[in-house]
Amino acid sequence: MQTIQLQLEDSLYDDIVKNGINIQDEIKATLYKLVYKKEHQIASDINIAIKEVQDNKSRPISELFSGL
Repeated sequence: MQTIQLQLEDSLYDDIVKNGINIQDEIKATLYKLVYKKEHQIASDINIAIKEVQDNKSRPISELFSGL
């Protein structure tokens, strides 16, 4: 496991603590989203396309898979 050091202004740190934010979990989630952004976008596009098909609105299959 690797360690990342983070320096925050005191006021920002105080707000994080005051709001009960688990900064470690939030940073992990944000980093995960950054690393897997493209995969998340493709999954989102597929979900939108499925919803459109269910609503009798469809897009060309080439548009759906253009991100691949």
